[in-house]
Amino acid sequence: MAHKLLKSASVMMLLVLIFNIFATSVAAINNDDFSTAEDVICISHRGDWHSFPENSLEAVKAAIRYGAVSVDVKVTKDGKAVLMADDTTDRMVVDADGKTVSRNVSDLTLEELTALYLRAENGGEDKAKTECKVASLEAAITAAGDTALILNLNCEAFDTVYQTVKELNATDKVIFRFNTDSNNDIIETTQNAKDITVFGNYQGNIIFLATSAVKNSFKNGMTTVELGSKNGNGVLYDELLMSYFENEGRAMVSMVGGRSGKRPDNERGWDDLITLGYSVIETDYPEQLSVYLDRIEDEKKQLAYFVDLYKSTDLQPYTTDTENAFADALTNAQVLCDSVSSLSELQNARFSLQSSYDNLTLGEKKAVTLKFDFTVGRLLAVVLVGAAFVVSQILLFKRRDKNKKAQ
Repeated sequence: MAHKLLKSASVMMLLVLIFNIFATSVAAINNDDFSTAEDVICISHRGDWHSFPENSLEAVKAAIRYGAVSVDVKVTKDGKAVLMADDTTDRMVVDADGKTVSRNVSDLTLEELTALYLRAENGGEDKAKTECKVASLEAAITAAGDTALILNLNCEAFDTVYQTVKELNATDKVIFRFNTDSNNDIIETTQNAKDITVFGNYQGNIIFLATSAVKNSFKNGMTTVELGSKNGNGVLYDELLMSYFENEGRAMVSMVGGRSGKRPDNERGWDDLITLGYSVIETDYPEQLSVYLDRIEDEKKQLAYFVDLYKSTDLQPYTTDTENAFADALTNAQVLCDSVSSLSELQNARFSLQSSYDNLTLGEKKAVTLKFDFTVGRLLAVVLVGAAFVVSQILLFKRRDKNKKAQ
């Protein structure tokens, strides 16, 4: 008997493990998903570089299951686009013997670069040579399939990269993201390219510059705007700026390099940013973020269940104060179910809804005091109504008196 129970438990654990593995998989994120904020988008920074070298084809392929993928693009000596983050090859590239290659990317041809090998993970002298090679942009677009590939590039490289993307008929598969703090530079660089998706950008902590960048982005068709600052309590995390995204576009944040107000790239940091209004997050930990987002969806389903369960509750028998507390909790829960929400917001809303329902108290309604603000118009209206009432009563009495005399 014990043996059978142990066997059954092992099978259940295996099923749970398989479920958890596949639970982190998401549908392909394409360019259209960045136009409106319906859920949170996970962007894998330089692919899954914990498993494969950053910006490698293998890292891109491994990361598409989590959402969109961001890669860095540089231009070679012969005008071709390759995936490289640095202007030089020192950190990431070695030759066939594992020796560091110290060259400028712009001094090497595509053929020369794609023959070289990449160091493991995010490179450096302590990382070993792998069998992964430097990738061309063309190969990366193919590897990404239907998943949006976000291209990080300098404004100077745009013309070359744009032509490459057009030749590949891939303008609907990539998103251009520029390494500049000036949103005006982005607008000027892309003004003649109306067939591409572009991220707006503002890095700083000045409210009128931030709001101007957001408005200019929307005006120029950039529905996702990346915002970054190392000031964790700055204007980028204020309700005023976030209000611009309530009915239009998405606010994006990168957890890389302290640009998220130095928030940690973990559940605590993600939860805080989503609560503030961010719905696109670039992370170095896409698997963990995907698990967190799955938990959000599960929590939303639970909250929606309680909303449906409680929404037809007859509140007549209950006291006014407990009725109001329950009604407020129910309204808040419904709003969160229909919007981008963090895990903590949903959990707090579920607790508030359940507790306010449990605390509904039978009893008489509290007396409601009507407050009337006297204004000239309202006072005149009261006088006219009163006068009309008096006149109607006089006419009624006269009619009655006339009828009596006639009898």
